[in-house]
Parts: sequence; C-alpha cells; structure tokens
Amino acid sequence: MSSEAEYLALPAPDRAQHLWRYTPWHRIHPTGKPEEIPSEVSPAVVSFTLLDGSELPKGVSISAIDGNITRNIDSDVGGAFIRALSSKGAIKITIDDGVIIEQPLLLTLESTGSVSGIQIDVSVGANSQSELLTLIESGADWFGLLRLGTINDSAIFNDVVVNRLGASKLLRIEEFTLLRDAQVKLGTVGSGGVQTKGDLRYILQGRGANLQVNGSILSAGNQHNDHHVEIMHQESETFSRLKWHSSCGGKSRTIGTGMLRIAHGAKGSDSAQVFNNLLLSKDAEADSIPELEVLENEVVGCGHGTASGPVDEEQLFYLKTRGFSDTGARGLLITAFLNATLNEMGSKQIHTWLDHLISGGLSSLS
Repeated sequence: MSSEAEYLALPAPDRAQHLWRYTPWHRIHPTGKPEEIPSEVSPAVVSFTLLDGSELPKGVSISAIDGNITRNIDSDVGGAFIRALSSKGAIKITIDDGVIIEQPLLLTLESTGSVSGIQIDVSVGANSQSELLTLIESGADWFGLLRLGTINDSAIFNDVVVNRLGASKLLRIEEFTLLRDAQVKLGTVGSGGVQTKGDLRYILQGRGANLQVNGSILSAGNQHNDHHVEIMHQESETFSRLKWHSSCGGKSRTIGTGMLRIAHGAKGSDSAQVFNNLLLSKDAEADSIPELEVLENEVVGCGHGTASGPVDEEQLFYLKTRGFSDTGARGLLITAFLNATLNEMGSKQIHTWLDHLISGGLSSLS
C-alpha cells in the first residue's frame, strides 16, 4: 500500500483524546480538508554544519533517503500525512559510534512554497557525545516535520528544536527510542508560527536510560501552540523528567498535554512531569493536562503537576524600586521564567545561543 493510501485509510482522529482535543486535525491540515493530500509540495532547503558554520567533523554524516523513512512510528494521522506528502523529501543524520563532538551541530530547515515537508531519521551511535540544534525557518505557509531517532547504548545526546517560522502552520511529529544507559536531553523552543501542533513521543527501551524533556514556548498575538508529549518507560531503572514552561501574551493560546506510561516490569522507574504557564495578558489562555499510567508497582516515583498565573506583582514592584522600568522588569521576569527550562537544554554554547534568540522575541509578549 502506498503512503498516500495508508493515510487515506485511517479513521478521523478521536477528539476525546488529549492529542486532538484542542487542535482538531482539520485545523492543522494545510487545506482544512483531511481527505486531501496536496499535490504540489516543495522540499525543505537543508543546511547542516557545526554551530560556527564550519564543515561537519569526521564521524558525522547526512544523506538522502529514497522514499519514506523505513521504521515504523507509533502515531496516527499526523505521521501518516507527512509521509504521504514528503515521500521524496527524507534524509538521514548519522553520528558514528564513539564519536565525541566538542561543538553543537546546526541543522537548518528552510521551508519553501505553499506546502513543505521533510522526514528525518536520526541515528546516534553508542558511546558517542553530541549536541544537535534544529532551526526551522520561515518560508512556506505550512510545514510538516517528521523525526524518528534511535539513541544507542551509553550515548550522551542533547537535542533542541527551534521554531522560527513566520505566518506559518507547523505540524511536528517525532518519536525517539533510548537504548541501554543512554543519557538524553530533548528541548523545544517555540517563538514562531501562527499555529503549531506537536506530537512528541519518547520510548525508554533500554535499562538505565535517562531522559530530560524541556519546553520553552513564547506565544504572542493570536498564536496557537499545542504540544502533546508522551514518555514511555518500557525497561527497569529508567528515569525521565518533563518540564514545560509557556509564556502567553496578547490573545495567544498554549496547550501542553503529557502522558507518562510505566509498563509492567519496568521496576525502579522514576518519572515526573510539570507544566508551568505565565499569563501576560487578560486575553491569553493556557491549558495543561498531565496524565499518568502506571502498570508497575515497584517504582521509585511517578508524579505530575501544573500551575498557571500572571507575573508576580511583588517581584515586579521590587524590581521597579531598584530602578527598572515596568517593561524592563517584566522582561527580566519573563526571561527568568523561560530560562528555568532553557538552562537545562544542553551545554553553555547552546544556552548562550538560545538566550540571544529568546531575548529578541520578548518585546512581542507583553
């Protein structure tokens, strides 16, 4: 069966599920008609270098894939749709076993045309150490990103995806599998796009796998940011933390839904998730729904929490008594709020780069 036929054979998503409750499929679909698959799809323009612009080091490669990514993804219509429209736009990034990269890698995806999409297969070798920044730039009216990855035994890997789209819609589907003793930090930074729908799934398949997922979302104007994050503990002695911070200004809306699953037999697992929302205007909205599904009795811990509120007036008053303007004080508090997750996304090099990015987008939030 072709990828187009596979997509068209799928039933409509169930809005009772948190994945599609706040962003129905037809609203993120490029034409608004789920039965359509756009025939004119522009490929993404891809650039892959070190963060300073220099060439890739030995042991790191990028190659084109003929057709779709071959491995299966535990997803529904989102992943199937991107496969259907981007069957000629797939790449593989490979980091060889034992490779240690001192500087972060920078993958830039520039969308073009009206509809654009790409599939990316990420393979991180055993005992390697690396960091990957993926920057999604403006261009198309609609962009679809499907990423599948495997983090092999004892690899140390930091990954950050940055949404810098303009007046565009973004559908992002991804699934990463962590093998034995893999140490992984995955970050999401969102400051662009009019509408974003993310379906992010992570599987701790190897004993001793350690995962930290951090989100830093800036919403302003009429932006709509909806991210669903699932973390599945399938092996014993696995560890995960999900921390998601969203700043909401203007008439924007942010949604964060999370599911932590601990399978039967995943003894000694330790998992927690927290969603925090900073409301910067009376018209901004934020929804957070953390969920747990624990099928194993012998766990270290499993918890969740969520909180939403405005800027702390006492902190604002204190800063103003120290000479800050109202705008300056608010900007400082917003920066501190977002830095709580940005600081945990990777090395100092990554954080410095992200800090400049965030600082440039604060003016639109208040």
